[in-house]
Amino acid sequence: MTFDEFKVLAKGMKAVYTQSWFLPDADAVNIWYKLLKDLDYAVANVAIQKYMLTNRKEPTVADIRELASAVVVGEKPLWSDGWEEVLRAISKYGSYRETEALQSMTETTRKAVKRMGFRNICMSENIAADRANFRMIFEQISDREHTEKQLPVTLTNLIEAARSQALLGDGE
Repeated sequence: MTFDEFKVLAKGMKAVYTQSWFLPDADAVNIWYKLLKDLDYAVANVAIQKYMLTNRKEPTVADIRELASAVVVGEKPLWSDGWEEVLRAISKYGSYRETEALQSMTETTRKAVKRMGFRNICMSENIAADRANFRMIFEQISDREHTEKQLPVTLTNLIEAARSQALLGDGE
């Protein structure tokens, strides 16, 4: 998104959120632009419109990035949908066809099930506890994936570089 495109979006947000502390000056607009410029204009436009139509309080950069991520990759998955996938897979494939069962699941569900152990879930005598544990694991995985999708590639690269540098520094 270009700076001129962002200025149109900022002007729209200022028209809806008129508090003096929201985007108070050119410096604030520049900072917001630097944090959002990697977004496609059409995606940012949709995200901001959705936010303005559903929220009374002024947005943060994180709010806009979260909605933009949802526009591009879809809403964060619900743990209950994942649990339903698990139950369907158990019913269809049983405990002996684990590979096929795991392949029938979405990525987030599959990761959560692998952490718990597919056979452990199949053989469990306390399905309520398994459902609760699945929910906890699924939501942790989902939150992490969702946050990673919100970050611009440039920041992700900087994080990786800093991590690599820190690991190299620890080895000396």
